Amino acid sequence: MTTTYLGPLVGGRINQYANSAGQVYYHDTVAGTTSYAIPNGFQDGPGDTWTLDTTKSWPQWNNSRTGRAVLINPNPPPPQTYLDDINIKAALDLLVRVPDSGEHVYRRPIGDILRFIFPSSEGYSVVQETVSINTQPDFCLFKVSQRPGGTLYQYEFMLVESKKPGEAWASTEDHLHDHLEGNGNDSKNCYGMVQIGLDVHFYKYENSNFSRIGGRMHLINDANNVVAWGRHIKDNPMPFV
Repeated sequence: MTTTYLGPLVGGRINQYANSAGQVYYHDTVAGTTSYAIPNGFQDGPGDTWTLDTTKSWPQWNNSRTGRAVLINPNPPPPQTYLDDINIKAALDLLVRVPDSGEHVYRRPIGDILRFIFPSSEGYSVVQETVSINTQPDFCLFKVSQRPGGTLYQYEFMLVESKKPGEAWASTEDHLHDHLEGNGNDSKNCYGMVQIGLDVHFYKYENSNFSRIGGRMHLINDANNVVAWGRHIKDNPMPFV
């Protein structure tokens, strides 16, 4: 196993290393023991600050109080798009490296992308079906509304079809149309989205009319546009009752 020396904790007794997968572990030079758990007394505190270690050829930040090293920025700047989210970026990077991944792998980043654009703090909830069948959408995006009397009401804001590369757009759009036509809103108005591989397109079903919104976009190359169209949809809700 390849190891990388990251430096000592304050006091010099315990050295820090990273394995080939980037997991940090600690070797006590006095006791001769090794552990992946943070040693007692060296846990991070709420007032701690972190400094980028410019002596390293890789990204590394050290806790100014304890010397503890981490390989992911503990204070990243606010994300501008979902590509700034390391979990989404990792999932998309995998699809770029392995484009023939299975359909379930292509679905992995979409849920988090939807949650980035439609956060729970704004009353949205993303539900993924555990089993993909043509009679149900792959994702359902719910929105909470509150009636004048105070009762909460959850309705279907957007339905999503998610497929691997090579699937036909026409037949996938037909499936989405069927799902939107049968949605549970009183008005039957509902937004939709199709994802095939790394390409997406938004739709709307309004007054029994199914139509495309904007153009087809690439999840990586057109991330800003994907976020912008998501915001446009949020800013233009349709009556659901």
